Amino acid sequence: MPCSLPITPRRLAAALLTLPVGLGAVLASAQTAPLNDTGQAQCYNAANAAAPCDEATTGNGATHPGQDGRFGRDAAQAAGALPAKTGGGAAGFDFTALDAGGNDTATGSHACVKDNVTGLTWEVKQAGANTDLRYTGHAYAWYDSSHPSNPGSQGANTCNGTLPGSLCNTQAYAAAVNAAGLCGQTGWRLPTRRELLSIAHNGAASAPSIDTTYFPDSQSNWAWWTSDTYEPVPAGAWIVYFYGGDSNAFSKALTYSVRLVRSGQ
Repeated sequence: MPCSLPITPRRLAAALLTLPVGLGAVLASAQTAPLNDTGQAQCYNAANAAAPCDEATTGNGATHPGQDGRFGRDAAQAAGALPAKTGGGAAGFDFTALDAGGNDTATGSHACVKDNVTGLTWEVKQAGANTDLRYTGHAYAWYDSSHPSNPGSQGANTCNGTLPGSLCNTQAYAAAVNAAGLCGQTGWRLPTRRELLSIAHNGAASAPSIDTTYFPDSQSNWAWWTSDTYEPVPAGAWIVYFYGGDSNAFSKALTYSVRLVRSGQ
């Protein structure tokens, strides 16, 4: 799994372009915006062995300087410098599980997750029958009929007939989840690339790179769509790949996973 060294995005088959995603380290004392950290709280020495996240290991004169594990919310959490969490979660993450009505609940059979740092609420995928609208194994083409240059593809039956006309695409899926009133709410949408990256847990010991207590049944070997078109090539859109928490641009006609998000209360 990822270590505290700079992360290079993997080259994935069918990618239009692969670009690194720059996530600048932020000192815990300077945290002023509602941002999650990366989840990486471990540092490594010159022998690539786990070592304390201190000046000797990560300072300017060290073999691997400026490692992520020394900075941000995760480091502050490890040092006991953050307030008590509203909910729970690994490292500096702070999540609350919600039931089908949008009420706080225990993890296990929850339907949504509230991120107490960013204020976003996330859909939780379901591992039951593949006739479930939110079944984790369903895949969708990227489609937005309002997009000015390339709306994408309306798709085919890659979600076991759970959407109208058996056209499995991101727009139809969001519409169906909103009609169902997931967790007692509407306003569900595709997340932006930065929003989806905000729940990537780069310090996870194994794939998927996400807190599986709060986000169970997360396909680690699939890409997850974001709402962001790759503007230099509008036939593509950005995905986040939770095997390692990196991001790439893929053709909108391909079919991948979707995790919806909503803003506000």
